[in-house]
Amino acid sequence: MAYKTEHITRQIRAAREAMKMSQRELSTRSGLTQSHISQIERGTMEPGLSSLVDVARALDLEIVLAPKKLMPAIRNILESASITSDTLTSDQRKLVGRLDRWLAKIRDKFAIASEADTFKDSLALLRHLPLSADELDRLKDATVHLDRWQTDPPTRQELSEFVRAVRQLRNSAVHRDRDDAVPRSAYALDEEDDNG
Repeated sequence: MAYKTEHITRQIRAAREAMKMSQRELSTRSGLTQSHISQIERGTMEPGLSSLVDVARALDLEIVLAPKKLMPAIRNILESASITSDTLTSDQRKLVGRLDRWLAKIRDKFAIASEADTFKDSLALLRHLPLSADELDRLKDATVHLDRWQTDPPTRQELSEFVRAVRQLRNSAVHRDRDDAVPRSAYALDEEDDNG
């Protein structure tokens, strides 16, 4: 039996699996029973709108109504963003992970503890924000110092400057105009459909 929401439930399952989340964990986050989630994913139950919304939000997704004529543009934009994000995230995770490990080793070298905390907070955001190619290069450049600092520890001033540079990178990633960072798609959301 083909349900009207089959493509949505497939995406929900794919999102859950991509997050390496069990049905039980999704159950806890969404407020639905694990059995209910299992039935939705297997296609043995047509989910209600409120159940879909609860599950989607637990997976950090949103269900949105959009005009049908804009769907090609929306799909193109989502695919472009996904490709860009997936490409950069692997490098970002490696670099941020390296910085995290380095921070754990030298935490006591900071002049004040709050500076180490600020640095850790910046890393936490950089782990999740998609960076542009330029921003990723700046992060790579910042980590070049780490190799030298393994044998010759940084001065407190060098450490403060390094923390400031990483914080500025985080701030630019948080506040930049996302339209400039993602390549423009072949479609625009404000295009008119001449076919009526």
